[in-house]
Amino acid sequence: MLKLYYIPNACSMAAHIVLEESGAAYESHAIDYFAGEHRTPEFLAMNPKGFVAVLMTDRGPVTENLAILAYVARAFPAAGLAPADPFDYAQVQSFNAFLSSGIHVAFRHLSRPTLFADGELAAEALKRKVPEMTHYYFGLIEAQLADGRPWIHGDSYSISDPYLFMYASYLQWGDRGDADRFPLVRAHRERVLARPATQSVIRQEGKGDPGLGPWS
Repeated sequence: MLKLYYIPNACSMAAHIVLEESGAAYESHAIDYFAGEHRTPEFLAMNPKGFVAVLMTDRGPVTENLAILAYVARAFPAAGLAPADPFDYAQVQSFNAFLSSGIHVAFRHLSRPTLFADGELAAEALKRKVPEMTHYYFGLIEAQLADGRPWIHGDSYSISDPYLFMYASYLQWGDRGDADRFPLVRAHRERVLARPATQSVIRQEGKGDPGLGPWS
């Protein structure tokens, strides 16, 4: 059986939601970040990078949200979480890579500045840059939703939607940009939040709506 290792309200929630949407049989295990459980020998044996999410399969671990989302979509095609057409699937992967390499990294300039530079002055400079980059990135997504589509790739819900949901939730915390600039992104977030699978995962993770605040 699949087993997901996650941190509650971290971006690993996207993988958790996709597993729930897929109908797969799986177990989940919450990692206590503040207790350093992601740095234990047992966890590092699964993922030497020390990051969540980790999805343990019968062939070994799959790490990185981008890969886990793709794995679940391909392993459970009946759930319809990614298109079969190669070009359309590439668009899904392109968008998810944009979230991973763009928005996630921009947010890390605020939450983990020491990954990029040392010292308080550098941390403050990185912090000031975050809203500028956030507004640019979410502006691109807002434009993509401007044609009235309900989901990021059109009429069909896909693995991109819960992934965007997580970053749109973090945007509402108020420390990394102005969420009011992006009403279409916010409306998209509300649609994902209303889905039964999302509500089930929120209950399982025991942290409530991730948009309410850090580690709420």
